[in-house]
Amino acid sequence: MVASILILLSAIGVIGANSLLLSPLVTAVGSDLQVSAAQVMQAASAYGLGVAAAALLLAPLGDRFGAGRLLRAALVVLAIGLVASALAPNIFALIAAQTLCGLAAGAALPSIYTLAVTIAPQGRESQTLGAVLTGWTVSLVMGVSLGAWITDLLGWRAVYAGLSIGTALLWLLSSRLRQLGASGNHATSPLTALKVTGITRGLLATVLLMLSFYVTYFFIGAHVTVELGLSTTKAGLVPLFYGIGFGLAVMADPLLDRLGLARSTAPVFFVIALTYAGMVTVAGEFHWFLTIAVVWGVFQHLGLNLVVARLTALDPSQRGAIMGLFSTVTYLCIFAVPVLGGLAYASWGLAGCLTISAALCLIEAIEALCLRRIKSMAPAAPDVPA
Repeated sequence: MVASILILLSAIGVIGANSLLLSPLVTAVGSDLQVSAAQVMQAASAYGLGVAAAALLLAPLGDRFGAGRLLRAALVVLAIGLVASALAPNIFALIAAQTLCGLAAGAALPSIYTLAVTIAPQGRESQTLGAVLTGWTVSLVMGVSLGAWITDLLGWRAVYAGLSIGTALLWLLSSRLRQLGASGNHATSPLTALKVTGITRGLLATVLLMLSFYVTYFFIGAHVTVELGLSTTKAGLVPLFYGIGFGLAVMADPLLDRLGLARSTAPVFFVIALTYAGMVTVAGEFHWFLTIAVVWGVFQHLGLNLVVARLTALDPSQRGAIMGLFSTVTYLCIFAVPVLGGLAYASWGLAGCLTISAALCLIEAIEALCLRRIKSMAPAAPDVPA
């Protein structure tokens, strides 16, 4: 089981690294392809659209053919997309390659979650899933920061080449998972979850959290390298420190269980809003910015846990479908961010992005006050990163 967990964890690490890489690499990629930072981030937008589409259209194939088979097929497509990214001669080719990577990720992630539960010993499903999901922290702490360092040494194309090699290796090692995750008698779709009572407000909370995160995250790299005049390696330190905070927050998860979802959500989102406001005041001081990035990671983790707990508590019989909607909404937010964040960054710099992020989290803090009127809510679920 340990080997299977490591494979699934690593698969999330590769997917997460690719989804978050373009922010610290934006200046290097833009300079090489001779386009602006906003144009480079259109590739990230295309990636998000691909994930959203696959979560709706391809993920249900795992119910019919088995999650293991779908994951292995997705890894092949992901490897091809990463090679195409490394070889992209212009921005349009990079956008097409990242769209392909998005389609692969949208099929792979639901399969990974299904397989994590499938291989878990009875009664340890959450523990096993939590171990697999640490791949998101690995992607931040190692994948993104290491990618920024490699970019300074060998160029950004070497990063995507390395990820493609890692993905191919995972495909070879994942043969043991091929027969796992067989389906029941019928296929499912995230669309069935749209009828669940409370899903609209739950997805609204998802939109507010994810938009607030990516509106800021996508433009931090440009701020550090262009506005502050620092290296790509320094830009990679921001997701590194954020990832450290995100990982450290696991020690605070039991507190969410004791307080409950209703009492925790509004205060956590209010603190996230304050964190964004604080980042505005220290945006020009890189060392202080790194310090507050740790705090950002801690409370983003807690907010994410609470949003996922809220959604999965709505209808336990449709948790898979609901999480499909969660993934779709998350990556639709990524698709929208280059437009919303690009306008704010062009007009007011990173401070404009941070102000939008703070406002979005404050809106969710106000919306979450209604949860206090709900008598029974499930405890916080394992963290599922953006």
